[in-house]
Amino acid sequence: MTVWRRPYALDLTTSGFMVVAGLAVGFFVLIVFGFRSGRLLEGEAVVLGVWNAGVLAVAVRRAMLGVWVSPVGVRARSLLRTTTVPWASVVEIHSGTASIAGLDMGRDAIVIERIDGEPVQTPIQSGAIVRPFRLELTRLVTWPEHYDEILANLRECHRNARPAEQRGPARPASPAPDPVRAGRPDQPEQVRRPAPSAAQRRDIHALTRQYERGVLTDAEYAAELARLRGDG
Repeated sequence: MTVWRRPYALDLTTSGFMVVAGLAVGFFVLIVFGFRSGRLLEGEAVVLGVWNAGVLAVAVRRAMLGVWVSPVGVRARSLLRTTTVPWASVVEIHSGTASIAGLDMGRDAIVIERIDGEPVQTPIQSGAIVRPFRLELTRLVTWPEHYDEILANLRECHRNARPAEQRGPARPASPAPDPVRAGRPDQPEQVRRPAPSAAQRRDIHALTRQYERGVLTDAEYAAELARLRGDG
């Protein structure tokens, strides 16, 4: 029997509160109707039953969203579709541009490149989560640091699934040059650079993601990085 597992953990914020909110609405309406008339009419009971059953079905499926692995292959589960790719057909697992119906969502998403078909965009996406009740029903939007950790774990699973002679060294999650040292010679130990601000860190992170996707050349990346860091 093939056992599928998620090689990562999800925090409560990433998992989402939408399903909990849906169940809460159902029970709230149930209480309101009960206090209003002292009993539920047959039609009201049917509507509430269908509502709660639907929300429960979505909750179960929502809990299964993500990327699962086994010795057989890798499996991406979205809300409405499950795609399984054997390890032998996986070319690479990398960070790509998240899109819906061809529209760029302005985020990164983990993508499974395969030999025998179109790339598989997984529901795992990177984003700055500032609202705990973010309505993300069909996607798992997680912190950039957590996103990088998930990507590194999936790459490691892919590497370990290949024959030993094909594995090679472990691949880092973020292959872009270190933003602090890119394009600059080693500095004397006594020179200390001021810590970048939160806005600078955000801009550098976005720039690094563009570089990883191949949007920028090495020279363009180094020049823009120097500008963001305020180098002369």
